[in-house]
Parts: sequence; structure tokens; C-alpha cells
Amino acid sequence: MNIAPQVVENSNPYIANLRQAQPENATGDSTLGQDSFLRLMTTQLKFQDPFDPIDNQAMVAQLAQFSSVAGISDMNQSLTEIASMLGDNRLSDAKEWIGHSILVPGNFAVANQEGEYSGEFELNQPTDNLSIDLLNEAGEIVMFAELGAQETGPIQFNFDSKTEQGEPLDRGRLKVRVNGGSISDLATWVPVASVKTSENNGPPILVTPIGNVLPSEAQKIG
Repeated sequence: MNIAPQVVENSNPYIANLRQAQPENATGDSTLGQDSFLRLMTTQLKFQDPFDPIDNQAMVAQLAQFSSVAGISDMNQSLTEIASMLGDNRLSDAKEWIGHSILVPGNFAVANQEGEYSGEFELNQPTDNLSIDLLNEAGEIVMFAELGAQETGPIQFNFDSKTEQGEPLDRGRLKVRVNGGSISDLATWVPVASVKTSENNGPPILVTPIGNVLPSEAQKIG
């Protein structure tokens, strides 16, 4: 004999209330703020089983957990504000570099206010015939220096560009070419024309005639 299954309705009024409290088409909030937490806790107390009430220790644990989460959220907001303030301070400090020259890695030199093209590099081994050329955009040598025999170590160079009247002469951006020796760590002095901000509260950017430079890339400031 087949017996049809019977559906037993739950007569517990608290279960019915819980079903009414959450409609089928309800949509939840993506965040749990302080107000939402308090409403949730109040609902939990309202519909708790009187024969099995919520344990006090469990409630205290929930409150402590919420306080921790709220504290972390507030701390993140504070750290964001502090980072923004530090970014403004970095920009303010970088503005002090405008008008100065910085030593940056690269093989392009730019004249300073006195018309000097300067830089330095590391000579990896002794040589008998070291020379340095400065070339314009067309590849022509506009200035050169014969340094002769040199020992291993750091080498600094400075080209003084002047007019016939002795005034500083800016020849534009010149390429540095070292002949007669193995070198490394070539760096040149370039003037800082302006400073601009970077995206996402990053470090300020130094604008120079050879391109944008980060303050961390500057080896020296003069």
C-alpha cells in the first residue's frame, strides 16, 4: 500500500515571524555598518527562542568583533588621510628643487644657468686614451675633451659653453659619448624646470629637459 507523504506545518510562531521578516524578493546591503549591525542584533533578540536564549558570552563576542571591524575601518580612513597629507608635503618639498640641477642616470646632458654641461661615470679599467664627446641631435660633435691616460675609478667632466662675449650658451640637449675605455654608471646633471603631481597619490614628478624624473632617481642635487 502506498502512503502519500504528509507535509507537517511548523507551528513555532518564531519561525513564522522570521519568515515574515525576510521577504523572498528582499535584497541585502553590501556593507554592514553600525546601524545595520544594531538592527540585526535587535531582530536576533526579538525572535530568539525563549527556551534557548542567546548566550551572553556569544553576544559579547559579536559586539567585540564588530568593534574590531569598525576600528579597522576607521584606521584605514585615517591612514588614507595621512597618506594624502604626506603626498602634499612631498610635493611641497620637491618644489624646492625647481631652478636646481640634479644628477640622474643617462647619457644626455643639459646646460645649467652658467652654460655648463656636466656629469660623471665610473671607469672600469685603466686606459691610455680616454676622450669625451658631446653630440647634438644631428650627431655632430659640438664639444670634446681629450683626457689621456686615466686610472680606474670615478671620472667627472664639465664642458663650459660660452659665446664670444663670455655669456652662457645653451646648445640644447647633448648626447655624451665616452671613447677609449670601458665605463659604467654614466650620469649627467640636468636642471629641474617644474614639478607635477602623479596619479594615485604617488611621489611628485620632476620635469626636466630630458624627461620626467622621480625624486628617488636623483643621485645628487646641486
